[in-house]
Amino acid sequence: MDGKLNVFENIVAELKSLMRVGALKNGDKLPSVRAYAVDRKVNPNTVAKAYAILEEEGYIRVLPKKGAYVACEDGEADSELTEVKEQIALWRSAGIAEEKIVKAVQEIYQSEEVKSV
Repeated sequence: MDGKLNVFENIVAELKSLMRVGALKNGDKLPSVRAYAVDRKVNPNTVAKAYAILEEEGYIRVLPKKGAYVACEDGEADSELTEVKEQIALWRSAGIAEEKIVKAVQEIYQSEEVKSV
């Protein structure tokens, strides 16, 4: 591991690298936090932090009680989807009701002509 990075940053970099070279593919299950921590001789909180970062960036999906899975194609996170989710979270925190957001999305996709924004 690179001494210049924190341990969790090394884990993030290593997993991203494995995704880029195809050793980890979309849908592959990652080791549990505990198993990864034992294997690498690190604190489970460190692995949990790395997994949280990877999930936030769209590289993995963590399903409660089921584990963590690779959620990107060819080692690239779905950054467009991440941006959409971030925008929706902003609208939600601004008090816009879910029904209004869903209705707006449906109107856009049901319109015959897609207009550039």
